[in-house]
Amino acid sequence: MSTMIAVVLLVPLSSYGQGGRTDGFFSNGSDGYGNRDEGATEVTAGITNDAMGAPLGSGLFIMTSVGVGYVLIKKRKRALKTLAILSLAVLTTQCKKHQKEVLPIDNRVNIMLSVSDNSKIDVDPTNGAIAFIDGDEIIVANDGRYVGKLTYDDGMFYGSITEPSQDDYLHFYNLGNVPVMGLEEGVSTGCSVSISDQINGLPLISYGHSYEKYKEGTVAYEAWLCNKCALVKFNVTTLSTYAATCITGMNNKVTVDFSDASFNYSIDNDGKIALAPGNGERWAILLPQGDVAAGNEGSAFSGRYTGNRAAVPEIHADELLDNGIDVIMNTLTQPEGALNGLFTINEDGKQVVFAKSNLSYVKASREWKFRNNQYSTVEGDQQSIGQNCSALSTITTFAWGQTGYNHGAVSYMPYETPTIQDDCFAYGDPMADLSDYSGQADWGYVVITNGGNINKQWRTLTIDEWNYIFTGRPDASEKFGRAIINNKYKGVVILPDDWVAPYANCFTGGVDVACDDNKYTYSQWHQMEDAGAIFMPYAGYRFNQGAFGANRFAFYWSSTNYNNRRAYVVKVTGTLYAFRQDYDKITGVPVRLVCE
Repeated sequence: MSTMIAVVLLVPLSSYGQGGRTDGFFSNGSDGYGNRDEGATEVTAGITNDAMGAPLGSGLFIMTSVGVGYVLIKKRKRALKTLAILSLAVLTTQCKKHQKEVLPIDNRVNIMLSVSDNSKIDVDPTNGAIAFIDGDEIIVANDGRYVGKLTYDDGMFYGSITEPSQDDYLHFYNLGNVPVMGLEEGVSTGCSVSISDQINGLPLISYGHSYEKYKEGTVAYEAWLCNKCALVKFNVTTLSTYAATCITGMNNKVTVDFSDASFNYSIDNDGKIALAPGNGERWAILLPQGDVAAGNEGSAFSGRYTGNRAAVPEIHADELLDNGIDVIMNTLTQPEGALNGLFTINEDGKQVVFAKSNLSYVKASREWKFRNNQYSTVEGDQQSIGQNCSALSTITTFAWGQTGYNHGAVSYMPYETPTIQDDCFAYGDPMADLSDYSGQADWGYVVITNGGNINKQWRTLTIDEWNYIFTGRPDASEKFGRAIINNKYKGVVILPDDWVAPYANCFTGGVDVACDDNKYTYSQWHQMEDAGAIFMPYAGYRFNQGAFGANRFAFYWSSTNYNNRRAYVVKVTGTLYAFRQDYDKITGVPVRLVCE
C-alpha cells in the first residue's frame, strides 16, 4: 500500500539579500537548515485522504507551490503568514483539480508534483518573469543513491522513486532547466550539469533534505531548499541582433555528490555562459567563485562581434548582484569556424559569413563539428545506413529540426531515421519555422566545438535569404557556378560580395556552367577558399535507412517552413538549380550555417 503525501512549499522572504532586499532569492542558514530567520523554501508534508475519500495510500502525491511572492527583481513583498495561507489554499484546491489515479510500477512509488500558476524557482533571463518549463526536473536521492526524478509537463511534475531507505533523509535537488542524463536508480552516487546555456531560461541550483528520515507512514516531512548559486545582472551592448551574448571566465559546471550533498563548482567548456541575445539588462545565474578581473578583447562575444566584460566580484551562494556588470561588443571579427567572405542576404544590406564547411554530428562523442574541409562527404550513394544511422559514425544529413534538443518534435535526435512527417514538426507545430519559439530547432543553436563552443552563435538562412544570395545581389548570376575539386568532389561554388580573384581565369559563373568548367586542384581550391569562396558539395540526402545522390545532388535546408509536411530547401542537381523548393521534412539533407 502506498501513501498519499501532500507537500506545500512555504516561502519565507529573505532580509539577508544584497542591501537587505526582499526579492525571493533566498539566503542560506549557517548549516543550510533550521535557521528560519534566514530565507529558504520550506517543504511541509502531511498524510491525508485523497479527494475521493479513498483510504490512506492511493498513490504518493506531492504537491508544491512556491507562491506569488517569489518574483525576482520585482521586489513584491509578502509576509510569511500570507504566503503560508496562499500555499495552503493551493493545497486544498489543486489537489482536486489535478487528482488522477497513480499506479505503482514494480518496486517504485509514483510521485505527482503539482504547482500553482506563476510559481517557479526559475526566471526569464530578460524580464524576471516566472514560469515553469516543460522538462524541468527535481532529482531525488536517498542513502547516497539516486532514487528517481520528477519531470514537469503541462502543469504538473510526474515521476517515481525507487526503494528509499528508512536510514536516510529524502534529498531534493532542483537543477533548474538543465536535464540530467545518465543517472541509474539505486546506483548513481552523483551527477554533473553545465549551466552554460542561459538563453531561454536560468538554471537555478538549489537543494534541501527532509527534516526526518524517510519512513513509511511518517506523519510529516519538512525540508529547506537553499540556493547554491547567485543571480547577477549584466548590462549588454552589442551590434549583433541574433547571436547569444557569451561571457567567459565563469564557473559553469556544478557536480553534486549524493553521498554528502556537497556541490563542487568548476569551469567547463572554457568557462563560457551564453546570455539572451540583444541589448539591455540580461540576468544570469553564476556559480560561486573568486573575483574575476575585467576581461580583455574577446572575453565577451556575440556572432561576428567581440568585446569585453567588466570585472566580476567574488560570487557567493544565494547572492543577488543587481548593480549591473557591463558587457560591450562592438568590434567586428571573423568568428571561430568562419570563412573570410561576406555575403549580402537581403535588400537592407545585411551581411553574413559562412561556416567553413557543412555541419556534422559525431555519434560516439555526441559532438557537433564543422567538417575539416568544404568538399568531402560522408553519406554515400545507394548506401544502406541502417535504423537510426547505425552504420554511420558521423552524420552530415539531418531531417528537419534534428538538433538534439527536445524542442517539441518527436524525432529530434540527429541520428534518427523518421518515416512519419508529423514526427519532424519544429516545436511540435506543423507550421513553425526553425527560428520560432526557443530557437532550439535551428542547428545554429547547438554547441559547435570548432565554431565558438557555445550556444546560438550561428543560424540557418531563411529561404528568402538563400534566394537573395543566388538572385538578388549585384552580379548574382555570375557569382555562382558548378565546380569539381581534385577530379573527385562535385559541387557549387558561391563567391562573396567583394570578390578578388586569387589567380587569372580561376572561375566561370552562371546557371549553365558545368562542373568541368571550374576544375581545381587541392592547392588551387585553397587559394579560392582563402579569397572567400564557399563550396557546397553534392552531399546527397538520406531517406529512411538509405543514403542517395552523393556527388550527384545537393539539397540544403533553409529555416523556413512550407506546410505541415514540407519545408524549403535550396536544391542543385546536375542539370537544374532550384533556389526555392519544398521538400519532405523526414528527408535528411545537409546544413550550411551562417553567422551575422
